[in-house]
Amino acid sequence: MAQVKLFEVKTGKVRVRLLEGGPAEEKRLSDLGLHPGSRVEILQHNGENGILLAVNEDTRLVLDRETALRVCVATLEPAGPTTSISALQPGDHARIVGLGKSRPEYRQKLMSMGLTPGATFEITRVAPLGDPVEIKVRGFSMSLRKDEAEMIAVEKLS
Repeated sequence: MAQVKLFEVKTGKVRVRLLEGGPAEEKRLSDLGLHPGSRVEILQHNGENGILLAVNEDTRLVLDRETALRVCVATLEPAGPTTSISALQPGDHARIVGLGKSRPEYRQKLMSMGLTPGATFEITRVAPLGDPVEIKVRGFSMSLRKDEAEMIAVEKLS
């Protein structure tokens, strides 16, 4: 998986590896949903003018040439089918692909707890009726209600 600048990719799907440009630029791009681990599809490349992206399958974003040159990406291997956390069993490992449609402040809450695209986790426990689900992500355990788990798109890791 070679790392290249986002602007150099003409079509296809990539994963963000690194943002260059300092803390302020990293925060600005992260607030737009573009951060290490994000899945990005190039929808339209307008040469010197900029590019239109789909970020994590649910956000559209336009970047100018200079900004796109500060984003390092790696090409994606074909992704497996996506599912939700609630469809997994204890012991399963998965990677977050994206967050479903919800209120922006709720999405922000989930992301601030570490549930960001690209994060990997393990299902540790599931309550008898499937609500809640306990996961271990970024070194700590958290419980998610069934409706919260349903809105998180994941790909199961082998």
